[in-house]
Order: sequence, then structure tokens, then C-alpha cells
Amino acid sequence: MKPKSLKLNAFLNSLRGVLNLIFPLITFPYVSRVLSVSGIGKYNFSNSIVSYFVLIAGLGVNIYAVREGAKYRDNKEKLNSFANKIFTINTYSAIVAYVLLFICLFTFTKLHSYFYCILIYSLQILFSVIGVEWLFTIYEDFAYITIRIIIFQLLSIIMLFIFVRHSNDYLKYAAVTVFATVGSNVLNFIRAEKQHHIHLLLNFNWQKHIGERKISCVIA
Repeated sequence: MKPKSLKLNAFLNSLRGVLNLIFPLITFPYVSRVLSVSGIGKYNFSNSIVSYFVLIAGLGVNIYAVREGAKYRDNKEKLNSFANKIFTINTYSAIVAYVLLFICLFTFTKLHSYFYCILIYSLQILFSVIGVEWLFTIYEDFAYITIRIIIFQLLSIIMLFIFVRHSNDYLKYAAVTVFATVGSNVLNFIRAEKQHHIHLLLNFNWQKHIGERKISCVIA
């Protein structure tokens, strides 16, 4: 396949980082004015709790998948096989993360008042798995990733001003934030499934990939 421009990739990666910084700068002044202090507190706390379980679900996957998958980029059959293995491993690690999250939710009574907000934020775990963004990184398809981010962040800003209008709308704000962050991953999965027939596998050498993933975690 034709190699992508290094300068273009660097620019698009930088643009993605800038967009991720700009979105909170645009939304936070409005949200801090509309939502109550209690609502913002529940939003931030729920986000911080779920972020740990997002790490558990995805720790090492992206680094390992991009590093190893790049070796098969010009061999679609091998890349298809590798992609399905990584998708399977990531799915099961997400299940583990969800199990741990629900154990915490039902064990620690102090989390009960944040239950629904944490559930909304936990959608990031699911959508991060089906997003298979590492597959598009392997192909250096940063133009698609960046355009997708721009579209969904613009949509989320519109949704923010439409749905978040009262002091108790922190759950709606959480939903809009999740939509902006990982909502486009549904489109990722549809596109990846068409190109690589992404699905779960039952039998393959788990030990090899999990061992390499641990090494990626240490390097990260």
C-alpha cells in the first residue's frame, strides 16, 4: 500500500490533540454556568472512577496492536486474523473491567449516588473496544480519524446547548461527553467489519499475545 505522508500524519495527529483540548475549553464555561456545583462534582467524580476501569480494559492493547499489526499491513489475510485476535482479547479484558466496576458499585455504598452517571461513563469501555481505532492507526488513516472527531465534537456541542439547560442535567452532560469522545466508534466498527470481518474467536494462542501485551504495558 502507498505510504502516507509523514508530515501530513504529524499534522493530523497534532490537530487531533488540539481538538481534544479545544472541546473542553468551549463547553466548560457554559456547563459551569448552567450546572450546579453538585452536578459538576458528580460528573467529575464519576469520570475519574470510570477512567481507571477504561485503563484496565485497554491497557497495552493499542500499543501492542499497532506495533505488531503494522507487520501485516500489506497482507490482508494475516491482518484479518491478527485483528480478530486483538478484538477478542480486548473484549474479554473489557468484560473483566465491567465485572470489577460492578463489584465496586455494589460493594461501596458511597458510590450509589453516582450510580447512573458512572453507568453512562462506563459506555466508554464498550465503545473503546468496538472502535478498534488501533486498526486505523495501523493503516495510518489519520485523515478519517480526524474528520470523524471534528464531526462528532461539533454534533456534541450542538447537543450540549440543546439538552443541557438546567442545573440537574449533569447526566445529560455526561452522555454528551461520552458521545463526543467515543460515539463515532460505532462507525469505526461498521467500517472495520466490512473490511476485515471483525468477530470474536474461541480458539487461538492467548498466551503469546497476552505475554506481548504485558510487555507493551511495561514499556508504556
